[in-house]
Amino acid sequence: MIDGKKIAEGEGSKETEIAITKKSSAIVKPEKKARGVAPADSSDLWQAFDDTFEKFRSDFEDLLFPANWASTFSFVPETRVPVIDLVDRGKDFLLKAEMPGFKKEDIEIEVAEDAIAITGNAGWKYNDRGQLYICKERACKTFYRQVELPEEIKVDEVDANLSQGVLEITLPKKAPKQKRAVAVK
Repeated sequence: MIDGKKIAEGEGSKETEIAITKKSSAIVKPEKKARGVAPADSSDLWQAFDDTFEKFRSDFEDLLFPANWASTFSFVPETRVPVIDLVDRGKDFLLKAEMPGFKKEDIEIEVAEDAIAITGNAGWKYNDRGQLYICKERACKTFYRQVELPEEIKVDEVDANLSQGVLEITLPKKAPKQKRAVAVK
């Protein structure tokens, strides 16, 4: 039925009624939404940058060093840098470095007025004559570590001691800086 009239579909077929409703002539259009981009928080931008860079670095490392690279490239030497602590004790600095497996003969210390350099060599040297190795994992380890000091030191009075794998170096200051506590009011 269109506008109250029935429509017949061919002879011998059922009559089908279709209801059509009339709407008012004014169609309501949706309101326009603002099309601007909301400003991003600066921490969101830095986090997105960090995430992107971390993924790039990870993918790059996976490309250069696959998960089984250590077993594939067993000839690659281990790089080791000893961890250190540097303590300001007022009249001097105390530097402690972890040096497990090192002998005092294998450690060289060079001191300047504003820096200290530590070089070490430890491990085993293989004598390959007549040896048929099935497994060869021990290696010679060397390192070099330089530490910048915040104040000048007396080079002639530096003292070093190696005990139970920990190297302790006492570095006397030339002229310790005066410090004073200030009370908060």
